[in-house]
Amino acid sequence: MQEQLNKIALDLAPLAALVADVKSIKSELSGLKDSIEMAHDLINGFSVKVKSLESKVTKMEKMADQISTLQDGIDKLNQESRDRDQWARANNAEIIGIPQKKTENLYDIAQKIGNLCNVTVRKEDINYIARIPTRVPNADKPIVVAFNSRYIKEEFVASSRKSKLLNISNLGFSTSANFYVNDHLTPTNKILLSKARALAKEHDFKYIWVKHCKIMARKSDTATTFFIKCEKDLLKIANLQK
Repeated sequence: MQEQLNKIALDLAPLAALVADVKSIKSELSGLKDSIEMAHDLINGFSVKVKSLESKVTKMEKMADQISTLQDGIDKLNQESRDRDQWARANNAEIIGIPQKKTENLYDIAQKIGNLCNVTVRKEDINYIARIPTRVPNADKPIVVAFNSRYIKEEFVASSRKSKLLNISNLGFSTSANFYVNDHLTPTNKILLSKARALAKEHDFKYIWVKHCKIMARKSDTATTFFIKCEKDLLKIANLQK
């Protein structure tokens, strides 16, 4: 009988080890379950944060669109203001390079320039004529001629640009120096023209010119002409270099 009991005990010994293993596995599974639940909670927390961030990003994107729209509106208003300022000078010609005298007759100077260019300029064609301040130290003040008619002004400017007689000696001065007749641009457009010319030189652009108070550009004889109305348009010169 004792032998049988011993034999049964020996047979049950592996079972005890198996029970211990099962308990260990159950403990590990319980720990794994806790870890999974913790991970699930973390994932849920991350999910909530991600959704919150997505909501904030969406709001920021909408705000960015609104800011962009507002900026476009501001740019448009600014451009319209610049256009109005330039339009107010549409009848004006600017004469640069004529020395200033204490006793000078600006009407007479305008008429003499007209004679040099085969354009009749009568006193009644002029609304006003005056010298205006310049930012260049010790430079002669430019002369602005405001014509009553834009057509007369355009003819005056166009003919002057073609003439080879625009020298102060032909106006009765004892010295010799060229003078120039241009459209009367606003200070903003003068700066824009200066920047356009600098970029054109840098990027091998052939033509930058002003016509009807508008700055125009063309890379070559066969290229398309485009207007330069604002700083953004200057990028066209750089982008067309290739």
